[in-house]
Amino acid sequence: MGKNIDLISYPFLNEDFGYVDHEVLTDSLSSFLGRILSKNTPLKEETFWLMDRVLHLNGSLRGKIAITEKDIKEGLDILNKYRDLNKDRISSFVYPTGHPLACEYHVARGEAKKVCRNLYRIKNSGLLVPEILIDFSNLITNILFVLSLEINRRNNVEEKIFISKSY
Repeated sequence: MGKNIDLISYPFLNEDFGYVDHEVLTDSLSSFLGRILSKNTPLKEETFWLMDRVLHLNGSLRGKIAITEKDIKEGLDILNKYRDLNKDRISSFVYPTGHPLACEYHVARGEAKKVCRNLYRIKNSGLLVPEILIDFSNLITNILFVLSLEINRRNNVEEKIFISKSY
């Protein structure tokens, strides 16, 4: 008799390394985006679009690639729209502070970076990682950054400039 399915949260968690880490990280990122949506972000359409694509990114290593060039184009359109609206705010590094929703986007951005880093680790281990997935995961991170700026802009919150002592 097999293991009780109620005692298994995800069937691949016992894998040593690889695709399962990607799936866990993208699941976490999509949950962060869902939390942002629950907080009535004025950027609902963009946030839902990201959450939907992150869930498609989730299965794109183990299963069929579900991220397309159209997704890249749409993501770049979102990025460029909010980058243009916030060009005065992107001149340097900023602290991940401001309006509470902006902070939520910054946290999601940190989670997205983990997805990116993990894809590079998987690729460097010798497993197949299509370049479009790496590109898209980096794009997600950049979109989340400009969405944090947009929330601060809409709420008249100035960005706090971070000046590194290291660089």
